Amino acid sequence: MLKGIKLRLYPNRTQQNQLEQMFGNDRFVWNQMLAMMNERYQNNKALPFLGKFKLNYLLKPLISFFEKQRFFKLTGS
Repeated sequence: MLKGIKLRLYPNRTQQNQLEQMFGNDRFVWNQMLAMMNERYQNNKALPFLGKFKLNYLLKPLISFFEKQRFFKLTGS
């Protein structure tokens, strides 16, 4: 049997800003990786789809690019 828990958060203004910043960072990384995958597919449609472990491997070279972005410095890892 699967069980779930519903949880409601009531963050204060500072916490809300931090959550918004983290979600924005996540969305930016997601969009960068999606653009990379789409470009890879457009260049060679015969290449196989990359799973999450291979995408994590490809993410490591992008970390230096992400560290240069000012808005990534506003939140922790």
